[in-house]
Amino acid sequence: MSRSRLTGIVLAFLAASCLAVDSEAATYGVTPSGSSAIFYVDTTDWADIHYKLNNGQQLNIRMAVTGGRNQYTVTGLVAGNFIDYNYTYWDVSCACARDTAVTRYTHTGGTTPPVDAGTPPVDAGTPDAGPPPNGDAGPVVPLFTSATALEPATIETTSTAIITRVGDRVRDRHMREDMYQAYDHYLALYFQQRTHWIEIVDEVAKGGSNITVNLYSVYPYDSPDFRAFFRGLNTVAEYFHNADFVKVSDFKQTATVNFNAKEGRAIRVGDRMEMEIGVFLQAPVEGRFNYYSSGILYIVGQGGIVPFEGQGAIRDSFPLPAKAWAGGRTTLHTPFSNEPDNRFLQMSTNMAPVNAQPFVEGRRLHHTNFQDGSHSEPGNPVFTAQANKLGNNFVETSCVACHKQNGRGLPPTTTNTTLTNYVVKVGKVNGSTVTVDPALGFRLQSRAVSGTPEADVRISGWTTTGGNLADGTAYQLRKPTYGFVNVTPTNFSARITPQLIGMGLLEAVPESQVAGLADPNDSNGDGISGRMQTVRDPETGVTRLGRFGWKAATARVRHQVAEALNSDMGVTTSVFKSLDCGTSQQGCAGTSTELGDSDLDKLTRYISLLGVPARRDYNDATALQGETVFNNAGCAKCHAPTLTTSQYSPLNEFRNETIHAYTDLLLHDMGTGLADNLPEGQASGAEWRTAPLWGIGLTTGVSGGESYLHDGRARSVTEAILWHGGEGDASKQAFVNLSASDRNALLKFVNSL
Repeated sequence: MSRSRLTGIVLAFLAASCLAVDSEAATYGVTPSGSSAIFYVDTTDWADIHYKLNNGQQLNIRMAVTGGRNQYTVTGLVAGNFIDYNYTYWDVSCACARDTAVTRYTHTGGTTPPVDAGTPPVDAGTPDAGPPPNGDAGPVVPLFTSATALEPATIETTSTAIITRVGDRVRDRHMREDMYQAYDHYLALYFQQRTHWIEIVDEVAKGGSNITVNLYSVYPYDSPDFRAFFRGLNTVAEYFHNADFVKVSDFKQTATVNFNAKEGRAIRVGDRMEMEIGVFLQAPVEGRFNYYSSGILYIVGQGGIVPFEGQGAIRDSFPLPAKAWAGGRTTLHTPFSNEPDNRFLQMSTNMAPVNAQPFVEGRRLHHTNFQDGSHSEPGNPVFTAQANKLGNNFVETSCVACHKQNGRGLPPTTTNTTLTNYVVKVGKVNGSTVTVDPALGFRLQSRAVSGTPEADVRISGWTTTGGNLADGTAYQLRKPTYGFVNVTPTNFSARITPQLIGMGLLEAVPESQVAGLADPNDSNGDGISGRMQTVRDPETGVTRLGRFGWKAATARVRHQVAEALNSDMGVTTSVFKSLDCGTSQQGCAGTSTELGDSDLDKLTRYISLLGVPARRDYNDATALQGETVFNNAGCAKCHAPTLTTSQYSPLNEFRNETIHAYTDLLLHDMGTGLADNLPEGQASGAEWRTAPLWGIGLTTGVSGGESYLHDGRARSVTEAILWHGGEGDASKQAFVNLSASDRNALLKFVNSL
C-alpha cells in the first residue's frame, strides 16, 4: 500500500472515530522489572496497548487500572528482546481517543527512567487502524493481569523461618513398594475428607535449629506417625526418624525435628529431608481408617517441595535437576511403585492446601456417570446429585469414559465400531464461514437415551501407503476412512481424545509470550508461519488467545471442560446453557444450568492440577544426541522447548514456573495430508495447534498402546513425524534423511519427554 493511500485511510479513520494523535496529554511509557516490562499510561479511563514482541504477531490488549494508572506487564523477557508498542487511550479533556507514536523498547534487565521515549522502529509510520490479527472480533484480552485475584502463596519467608505448605491425599501403600503397585492408584472413598496439608516451618534456614512439621486434616486424625530421612536398608519403607505427631487438636498435629538421624548430627541447610506420614482416621469412620501420605522431599533452607528421583542401591532421594522438571514445580517425582498406567492421575507436586480437597472432589465428578450417578471405580457410592443429568443425545456418559487414565485415546481395534472416544465436529461451510448443520448441530452425538440417535460414525477402513527412509528402512502409513449412518455430514473433523496433563500450566502462559513466537508472515524466511488462534470468550464476549483443542479453539480449561460436558454428555453449565442442537432437531432447545458453578470449578481444578511427569533419561548420551538432532532438524521451531508462566496466574501452583511442554500453542499449516474440510475459528482445515510433547514417552504405559495426531492414525512417533507436511515438511525430510543412529537417538529423546 502506498504511503499516500495509507495516510488517507488513517485520516478517514481519525475523522470517523474522533481519534487524536497524541501531542501532550497523558504521561506514558515502560519500566523494566527483572524479566518483565511494565507498560503504563497515567490515566484511569480505558487504555489499550498495541505491541509486537521481536517482530512477532501484534497483540491489542485492554490494560488494567492499577494504582491509579493503566498498566500491562509483559513477562518472560530476556536481554535483547525488543517490543514495538503504542497506546490508544481515552482523554477526558477532549472526550476523544488518542494514539501515541510507535516506540521501540529493548529489554536489558536493568532500569530506565520512568518515561521511556524509546527508539522508533525504522519506517514504522502511523499504526494501521485496520482489523485485529487474523481478522478476529477484537483485541486479544489477557486472561491474567496485575488486577487478577491471587490465591495464597505456598512458600512464605519470615524473619525467623521459611514456611512451606503443600496439600496431599491419602495413599494405599508406601511410595517405594513396587511389589504391590498400590501407591499411585485411588482407594474407595478417596473424596470423602481424606485429604490433608503439611506445613514445614524451617527455622534452620534463618539460623535456628528446628524444623517444625504441622499436619492439618479435613477429617480428625488419630495419632498419625511422622517419618523423615529415608533409610531403606531392611525394607523400602524404613526411615531414620520415626515418631508420633503431638496432637494440638482433632484437626492439627505437630512434630519438631532438630537432629539429622541419617547423618548423626544437627540438621543444617542443604539436608535432604524425605518425609512420609502414617495416617489414621478417628473412629467411627466409613470404610478404611489407616493410610499413608505421599512421599515428599524437602531441602532444608530452600523452601518448597522438590521433584526427586532415587539414586544408588537403596534409591535414596535426590532432587531432580531443573532440566527434568517438565512441569516446573508441578513435576512428579520419578515413580517407584511400578504403576505405569497411573502416571497421569496424580496431583501436582506443589499442590496448594486450598486445592487438595477440590482436586479429589473434581476427580469424583470426572469419574461420575451422568446418567445413573455411578462411579467408574468399585467401592464408591452413587453420586445421586449428579444422576439424570445426561442429555438425550450424547457421545459418552462420563468424562473418564473417553479420557481413560487421562491419556491419549486409541482408535478401535476393529473397523465399523462406533467411535465413542472421538469428537466429530460438523458444520455447513461457505468459504471460511461455518454455520450449524441442521440435522446435527456442531457435534455429531452418536448415542441417545431414548429414540434414534442423530447419527453414527465409524472407521470403515484404513487407506495405507508405504515408503522407505533414506537408509532403506521401510515404513507404512495409514489414514482412516469414515462411514456414517443416518446422516452423512458434508464437512466434518474427527478428533481423538488427547492427554490431559499440564493444561493449567498452558493456561498460565502469557499471551505476550505466545505472540513473540508467532510469525504469521514468515518474516524470517524459515518456512514456519505459526499464528495465534483467537476465540470469543463464551462468558465475557471478549477476544482471547485460543490454547486448547486440536485447533486451539478454546481459551480456558474451564471452557474446554464446559464444552465437553455440553457436547459429549449433554450436560449444561453456566458457560454453555443451551445444548448442541441443529435447526431441524427436536427436543434439544431451551436453556438450563444442570452442573453448578461449584462443581464445574472442582472439575476444572482437577483437570488443571494434574501433575506433569518428569523428563527421563536426561543424562543419557543417546537421548542427548537425539536432542541435538531434534533441534538441528528444526523440530523445536514449533515444538518450543521452554515456556514461562505468568506471575499473575490465580493458582499459586502455576505462578512463575519454567516449563518444558514442547509446544508454541500456535496454529501451523501441516499440509493436505493431515487436512480436514472443516475450518474452526481462524484455523483452516490444514492448520493444527502444535501438540505438546511432554509425557509422550509414557503413552504405551498409560493408554495401553500408541496413537498420535488428531485422529489417532499414527501408531508410533515415527509415523507421526512422517505425516508432517506444509510447515513441517522440511523437518520431516530431515528425519527421512537421518542415519539410523541419529534417527534412533531422536526417537529416544522424544520418548524421554
